[in-house]
Amino acid sequence: MKIFVGGIRTETNTFVSRKTSEADFHAGDISPATRPHVDRGLHPGYVGITRAAAAARCYAARGIVAYAVPGGPVEQPVYEALKTELLDDLRRAMPVDMVLLDLHGAMVAEDTIDCEGDILEDVRLIVGCEVIIGALLDPHAVLTRKMLAAADLLHAYKEYPHTDVIERAEELFDICAGIANSGQRPIATIADCGLIGGFPTVAQPMAGFVDWMKEAEGRPGIQSVSLIQSFPWCDHPDAGAKLLVYADDPYAGYVIAKEGADRFRALFEAAVMHALEPDEAARIVRENPERRYLIADVSDNPGGGASGDATHVLRALVAHGVDGIGLGILYDPESLEAASQLGVGAEASFALGGKQSSFSGAPIVVTGRVAALADDDGADARGSVGGPSSGPLALIETHFGSVIVGRERRQALSPSFFTAVGADPQDFRCIVLKSSAHFRAAFSDFEHTILEVGSPTAMNTDLAELPFVRISRPLWPFDALPPLRIWAVDAE
Repeated sequence: MKIFVGGIRTETNTFVSRKTSEADFHAGDISPATRPHVDRGLHPGYVGITRAAAAARCYAARGIVAYAVPGGPVEQPVYEALKTELLDDLRRAMPVDMVLLDLHGAMVAEDTIDCEGDILEDVRLIVGCEVIIGALLDPHAVLTRKMLAAADLLHAYKEYPHTDVIERAEELFDICAGIANSGQRPIATIADCGLIGGFPTVAQPMAGFVDWMKEAEGRPGIQSVSLIQSFPWCDHPDAGAKLLVYADDPYAGYVIAKEGADRFRALFEAAVMHALEPDEAARIVRENPERRYLIADVSDNPGGGASGDATHVLRALVAHGVDGIGLGILYDPESLEAASQLGVGAEASFALGGKQSSFSGAPIVVTGRVAALADDDGADARGSVGGPSSGPLALIETHFGSVIVGRERRQALSPSFFTAVGADPQDFRCIVLKSSAHFRAAFSDFEHTILEVGSPTAMNTDLAELPFVRISRPLWPFDALPPLRIWAVDAE
């Protein structure tokens, strides 16, 4: 069996005005078909697919694999060029028995609102009706009818943080190979849950829901069960959480979709990420001096398109007299350049953060000492969920603690960006991370109490404050929870 593997991935925050450019993809990774090796940390889905293909002794022809750190809409010429290269790679590889793509599911270009549906549709036009098409999705995908119509299987990671990408990629291969060998295509059944939000799976009740999905996939006739959480900051007509079930017959698919949607709708309010206001979080930290805290600055997470330089949370902590703070990674090329020019040991006035967008807040002006400089964030910096290098870093010590500034807009995924600049993260009473949930994988052994804090930035957790214009209503939390809707693709 001959398969074709490739993919283009980014997650689009439609409320971010800064476009995702070709430079952003190069800063992430563009791995053309001719490159002999692909970065496992950046492209675990591709690695999982090809590993499964090798184990099955299938020949895998590869296409371009590209990734950009989430941001605003992709510049249309950049999207078109990447898609064209992927499709040209596919044409050169023909004939093939399967096409397996490593996608995200929430990529939006300036003029193409459904990039994944557009890609899958063009792939189908090239390979025809007989070839099996499968795609691996992030659970924060926006599931569209065009995607469902063009693909034979859409299979999403189950964990958030995304610690199971390779495992799910191997499953994608196995299921699609079974479809190709049997000639029986499964039927997709979708249950629209009528809600949107963030639902980490590291604790109950979502950990139990992940267990239920795995158990359901073991039932007779069920090929795949995915919870497509949707990306709350992608303003799209198809936004919203959906249960996606592939089954050998429509009745079996309906039963699982209904059971899963009912389970999820019963627990979502207990599972949804709730963020504190910055002042509220700062008050909690101040009033409990005996405790240690890890504050997730969830609204300023570069992993969801935010600038990573907002000062709202840090300003509140400083205003409440909190010290022993360790913050990272603050996207602040100007402060990094100043620290690099000054050198280790020098003291100067720094205007930290507050420079990249109207969401960022004002810079925090402090006297700081350049305590350390580093060329990178270390071999373990991407944690267990992957991500590109941070690039150069500087540790700036202030009267309230230490701030790690960087040249690149990067999510804080691992404690190693602290150790790269000679700091022990366990020494800080209050750790502030520019991340929403992915940090949990690498910080799981920390004894700090986690506080999730929101602010009026690009990933504002108060969705009602954002200018949505495309979403379909009714949709919780904008409206009361609407009735459950279930349909099968072949019934349309």
